[in-house]
Amino acid sequence: MSQTIYSWSFSSKKSRWNTWYIITLSIVIGLVIWWFLTKQYGMSFIILLLSWLIYFVENNTSDLVEVSINELWIKIWDSFYDFSVIDSFTLLYEWENAILVRLNLNKKWLRHLDLNIDNNIALDLKNILTNYIVENWKENLGFVDKVIRLLKL
Repeated sequence: MSQTIYSWSFSSKKSRWNTWYIITLSIVIGLVIWWFLTKQYGMSFIILLLSWLIYFVENNTSDLVEVSINELWIKIWDSFYDFSVIDSFTLLYEWENAILVRLNLNKKWLRHLDLNIDNNIALDLKNILTNYIVENWKENLGFVDKVIRLLKL
């Protein structure tokens, strides 16, 4: 059995203000009413189902994500990702602060896995992961990623 080289944990709980929930609920209700009035009942059903699913998943997942690395894999919660499945990694920064390590996977449905980090963890990860995975220097925090972070989705 291989020993853990490095581990850290971070909170996956998003701190949202009350206004965020009011605006989101208003948009969902507005879309449902609009699609119902335009006789697009399927879209009304889909938006309600999707909203319920997102709410259910968000409230039933653990608030603390635990990550550990050994010489064979990266373990996130109870899932193991062999280094052969990970194509590359990218350290993403917002100004001079490290915010994410993005694992680019060779899987069909799950292409990227983003993990929250800080500057100290980024330095340690850079030293450790470069021994096992190629670092992708070209990738930056894209427009969609910035919007997601801004809207706290």
